[in-house]
Amino acid sequence: MSQTVGVVVPCKDEIATIRLCLESLRAQTPKVVIVVMDNGSTDGSREVAEQLADQVVDLPGVPISTLRNAGAALLADVDVLAFVDADCELASDWLRAGLAGLETADMVGSRTWAACGAGWVASRWAAIEQQRSHEQSLLWSQHLLVKRETFQALGGFDETMRTGEDADLSARLRRSGGRLSLRNDMVVTHHGFPTSISRFVRRELWHTNTSGWYGRMAPKSRTLIALTAAWLGVGAVATAALLVRKDVAPLLVWSALTVPAVPVVGWRAGGSPRHSLQDGALMSIWSIVRAGRLGHELVVRTGQKS
Repeated sequence: MSQTVGVVVPCKDEIATIRLCLESLRAQTPKVVIVVMDNGSTDGSREVAEQLADQVVDLPGVPISTLRNAGAALLADVDVLAFVDADCELASDWLRAGLAGLETADMVGSRTWAACGAGWVASRWAAIEQQRSHEQSLLWSQHLLVKRETFQALGGFDETMRTGEDADLSARLRRSGGRLSLRNDMVVTHHGFPTSISRFVRRELWHTNTSGWYGRMAPKSRTLIALTAAWLGVGAVATAALLVRKDVAPLLVWSALTVPAVPVVGWRAGGSPRHSLQDGALMSIWSIVRAGRLGHELVVRTGQKS
């Protein structure tokens, strides 16, 4: 017997992509029920959603996790829940691949690709995310499929979290004994990748807004951030030596070692000297931003434990 699928699409001012998203959902087999949860759009997104969705609900001023949970509550009769962000465009066989994955898993998804011509920041970060994914990776709610009974048993997304609620849901599922699966055949174009360094930095600052982000990361990512924090500490000591003792040698040595480390950091996801340099720059910025937030994260975690 075929499974019924309901899709929750949270939306706020996504006029540039909402039509692409909903039309790609309409092209799926089997057919899906689409609920758009609008968070107070003023750019015409809601009007486009009304043309293509089965239901559009206004729920302004609430976190995205609340939008997703409220949408899921409206789809209580489906077998499978899908969560798709309004800036994602799905390949035509996305749903078939996802449902096949749910035959052996409780939740499925994949890393996404940047749009053709999106620019080097977006395209290279998408490539890095693809390369860094592994069997123990958590799923993100840019797009995912989950069995409805599994979602209900987990209590849905944590509405106290400003960001990271998708990784938290994945982590709770894994701790409960459920199975996650990343499917390379669930092909999705994500039009929301940052297109500039400044937007990339702002996105990383946003992702570290909610406590617990460090603990949810893979061991290799945590190690890279810890090493970056230590290396920045060495740089601070070298800078202090220059300011206090007028000794420039430690800072020169630190700088000489730092510069060639950038392409080395990006080598694995690169494949060419240019890509290694670009990837190294992005990975370095990513690890520096997160290392800068690490102290606050550890203080918050210590306070929560005590």
